[in-house]
Amino acid sequence: MGKTQASGTKAEEKVKEVLDELNLRYDVAPSQQHRDFRNIGNIGLDIEVKKSDKGIIKCNDTRPPEDVFYIVFLYQSSTGKSKNKPCIWFGTGDEICSGKMDSDVHEEQLEFDLNETWKAHLAAVKRYNAGTKTNVSTNPRRNWSVNCTGLSGKIELDLEQ
Repeated sequence: MGKTQASGTKAEEKVKEVLDELNLRYDVAPSQQHRDFRNIGNIGLDIEVKKSDKGIIKCNDTRPPEDVFYIVFLYQSSTGKSKNKPCIWFGTGDEICSGKMDSDVHEEQLEFDLNETWKAHLAAVKRYNAGTKTNVSTNPRRNWSVNCTGLSGKIELDLEQ
C-alpha cells in the first residue's frame, strides 16, 4: 500500500471510530471504491472520506455525487512551511463542486466535451498499445480532482488534543 492510501486509511479509521462510538450500523466499501461508509444508521447515508496535504483531492473516475456526504481532512503540506492550519470540511458532493459545475447545462456540455476528448485519447492509447513490442499496455481512465483550498466552512483542527 502506498503512502497516499495509508494516510487516507488513517482518516477513514478516525471516522470509523466515531461511527462505532455512536453505535451506528454501516457497510464498508471494498478497497478502491467510493462511498467508504454506506447506509449509515440504515437511513441511506453514504460517507466518502478524503485526505489531502496540498488541498487537492482525487475522486478518480467519478464526479463527487450529490447524494454522498464528504468528510475532507486538509493538512498542511509536508513539502514546505504552510500558513494554513490543518482543518476538516463536511459537505455534499454538490457543495464540494461549488461554482460553475452547479449548472446542469454546463455539466452536460463538459460531459460531451470530455467524451469527445476521451474517444480521441482512447484511440491514441490503442495505437500506442498496438505499437509496443512488450507484454505491457496502458489503460487510461478519467480522473476528477477537486481543489478544496477555497471551500468555506472549514473547521480548524487542534492537533494537540
